[in-house]
Amino acid sequence: MKNIILVITIVVFKVTTVFAQADSLVIDENNKYIYYQVVAQPGSSADSLQARAVYFAKKAFADSKLKFKKSEKGTIRATGGVLVSKKSSIGLHEDARIDYTMVIEVKDNRYRYWFTDFIIVPYARDRYANFVPVSGKNTPLENGLSSLSKKDFDGYTAKLFATVKDIGNRLKTYMKTPVAPVKQEVKKTTIPATNW
Repeated sequence: MKNIILVITIVVFKVTTVFAQADSLVIDENNKYIYYQVVAQPGSSADSLQARAVYFAKKAFADSKLKFKKSEKGTIRATGGVLVSKKSSIGLHEDARIDYTMVIEVKDNRYRYWFTDFIIVPYARDRYANFVPVSGKNTPLENGLSSLSKKDFDGYTAKLFATVKDIGNRLKTYMKTPVAPVKQEVKKTTIPATNW
C-alpha cells in the first residue's frame, strides 16, 4: 500500500512539474533559452493567420520592443529588446537591454510562436552621465551567470519572462481579431463631353 501511494505521489509531482515548467523560459535542444507556445485556432486558415501575425508584428508595439523583420510563406520574424533597470542610491537606471528574436509560424487552425536568441547588452554611464549600451560586451543569456551575479541574472530573466509573456498574450488577442481588408483605390474614369 505504501508503494502505491509513493508511486502515485511521484507521478502527480512529475506531472505538476511538467505543467509548471510549460510556461517559462526553458533550455532547448541547442542549449539556448527559449519561450515556446503552440495555440489552436479552429476555423482559421493559414493565410488569414499569416495576415494577422504580420499586422501584429508591424503594429502592436513600438519598434524598440518588437520590430517586424520579414515574412515568408507561413513564417514571420521580428526582433526586439527589453530594458532591465537596476536600483542605485539615486534611483533606477538602465543596467542592460536583452535583445531577442520572435518567430511565428502559422498553419491551418493553429499557430506557434517562440522567442529565442536572447543577448544581454550591458549599459554603462558615458561622459555625459547618460546610460548607453556598451559595444563589444554582448553576452548570450545562456552565459549570463558567468558575467552576472545570481541575483542580477534572476532579475533579468524575470523581467524578460514577463515581457515575452505579455507579447505572447497580445499576439493571441491579435490572432483572434480579423484584419480589415486593404481598400483598393478605385480609379475614376472621366469621359470628356467632346468625345462621343
